[in-house]
Amino acid sequence: IKEFKALAQTLIDSSQPGTFNQAIMDFGALHCKPQNPLCESCPFSDSCVALEKKITKELPVKVKKIKVRKRYFNFLVLKTDDNKTILTERKGKGIWQGLYQFPLIECEKTIQQKEIISSEAFTDLFPDETTLSLFNSKEIVHKLSHQHLYTQFWIVETKTLKNADILWENIQDFPVPVLIANFLETFKMIK
Repeated sequence: IKEFKALAQTLIDSSQPGTFNQAIMDFGALHCKPQNPLCESCPFSDSCVALEKKITKELPVKVKKIKVRKRYFNFLVLKTDDNKTILTERKGKGIWQGLYQFPLIECEKTIQQKEIISSEAFTDLFPDETTLSLFNSKEIVHKLSHQHLYTQFWIVETKTLKNADILWENIQDFPVPVLIANFLETFKMIK
């Protein structure tokens, strides 16, 4: 596959890569069909390595599908009376390393408000009286190559919180994942 990719890169017109890609797809659909190639009418049959080596039935090589992992994210979006919130930096390996996010409760499945409120993570973070409401009535599904993130944004309103140190007006200064950036755009319009 790497050899084919390298060869293709030498043939692609960088100003119009879509034209090349469409031509290759059309060619594959009409001539180089898996299990039934039409080599006798192919304009490249004189230089075809697969035909020469008699391996046309073995190509193209099927790439194994990546198993997509489902993850359930519940972001706790804090709004204090003094217009502050909390963002934490994602550490370690994994998605979004070095980017910032709201406090996160990750679960095995979609959960409801009562489960959020009774979770240890929530009570540790918000010991005082709070109001919790779901921002998005429908889960947002954010698809990555190997993961699907089923996401809910929960708005947590409280008077003050000592570890809330980021003013809402400065939140754009922090690098965040696209999923959170999209939420912030929508939230800003409603707020």
